[in-house]
Amino acid sequence: MITIRGTSNVVVMLQMYACVAEGREVEARGAKTRNIRDLAIVLNSNHSVLTSFEARKMSLAYAKREWLWYLGADPYDSSIERHATAWAKIKQPDGSYFSNYGQYIFGSPTNLDMASQFEFVVDTLHTDRDTRRASMVLLRPEHLFESNPDVVCTYAINFGIEGDRLDMTVMMRSNDVIFGFTNDAFCFWQLHTFVHAMLSDRYPDLQLGTYTHFTNSMHVYERHYDMIKRIVDGGHKAYTHCAVPTPTRQEVVDLYVKRGDYDGSGAYGTWLKT
Repeated sequence: MITIRGTSNVVVMLQMYACVAEGREVEARGAKTRNIRDLAIVLNSNHSVLTSFEARKMSLAYAKREWLWYLGADPYDSSIERHATAWAKIKQPDGSYFSNYGQYIFGSPTNLDMASQFEFVVDTLHTDRDTRRASMVLLRPEHLFESNPDVVCTYAINFGIEGDRLDMTVMMRSNDVIFGFTNDAFCFWQLHTFVHAMLSDRYPDLQLGTYTHFTNSMHVYERHYDMIKRIVDGGHKAYTHCAVPTPTRQEVVDLYVKRGDYDGSGAYGTWLKT
């Protein structure tokens, strides 16, 4: 296993890109990729995890839209296709999307059997700050059938309090370092801040800690070989820092309860909805 740590999130991400760029070339389903097996990167959730490198041309507007889609938690919400046509290719025959992670995290409004693991994590940590059980499970056995074009990429997410800090670990089976990681890292980072905000009344001195992103297969597709080289060559000078507001506990409650009807009041909500 390879673990990447660094003095800043930018350093860690650049090392991640450099590592994948030098990965073993394999062919998966007719497409050439460079792949690193069992890669873990350790980020600091107090600072941005945005992959806003010049060569990457990240769309923060889309990343926010995907997070709002998760917050809505409706697996039948097709509005995401207006922002990324790739979603249409992996839709299930009944019109649902397995990879709307919100249904597993926040509980599906169309499936009352899909309980809120977000509430479970918060309640468990409220009750016992030393718990090792504050976990969310996303990949389900029912996703694992041969003809499924949308096998959920994330196994699970675990939260734990160490000293005065809330750490989070995301465990993934597969991640495209260009498209997948960019939006996944943003959404998981936001989830980390949401759990932290919900614990602020119980533990007023609790700080955001590390975000460890572990992937069995971190890879780059052949069409992005040039892009990943330009990201690495550009280094720090080609990175743009973007300010991202931190949600308050009340904003998290409002966003979670009101879902798509949230009016966007407050600094975080206004930023997220624009």
